[in-house]
Amino acid sequence: MYRFLLLSLLILTACTEQMTTTPVTPTLPPTRAPTSTPVTAQSEPIITAYYPDLPRGRTPEGYHYLGNPDAPVTIMVYSDFLCTTCAIYTIDLEPQVIEAFVATGKARLVYRHLLQLGERSQLLAEASECAADHGKFWEMRHELYARYNQLYFNTRETTIDLAQGLGIPADAFSACLDAHTYRAQVEADYGAATAEGVFARPVFRIGNETLVGIPRFEALSQVIERAAQR
Repeated sequence: MYRFLLLSLLILTACTEQMTTTPVTPTLPPTRAPTSTPVTAQSEPIITAYYPDLPRGRTPEGYHYLGNPDAPVTIMVYSDFLCTTCAIYTIDLEPQVIEAFVATGKARLVYRHLLQLGERSQLLAEASECAADHGKFWEMRHELYARYNQLYFNTRETTIDLAQGLGIPADAFSACLDAHTYRAQVEADYGAATAEGVFARPVFRIGNETLVGIPRFEALSQVIERAAQR
């Protein structure tokens, strides 16, 4: 009997040892900081003239316009240079709008700065205004949107590369950026847009109608045509 109990105790001990587990701390892959591969502006062709035959200037409020200043319809575009949907509109849809309505004198395009995505949005808006000193606002605007996904890294350097590609002296452009020559102006534009109830991007104000997001060309055309009839 004693031998039987001893044997049972040994078997139970062995089973207990086999069932005992040692906590294992999982080995996780090391956390990597976001990295980027700098892309220079010259890696893609630069459009050095954006509809050069169309009139351009500033409204009495100081906003940039493209097209006949006396056109019966104004297409007010509120946009942020780091906004993906804003870039899609500018590159894919806006040329259709310009060809159909701005180039024909039916409407003019007015651009409004939004600074909804932080300090980089501010810097890019200022960069577009520095380019305007050299008659290249619309060209810089187009190039910034064409490369919006590159602008989260090396923002300042990319704008300087673009300025040089547009024929703007690098020293003058850099000095304008570093002095924040247009900071107050773009902040005032953004403040005015916010006061007008603009909290999304992009936003289009045409007559008494407002569109938010990327509209279909047909829908945008209908709004413009209705505004022209009023």
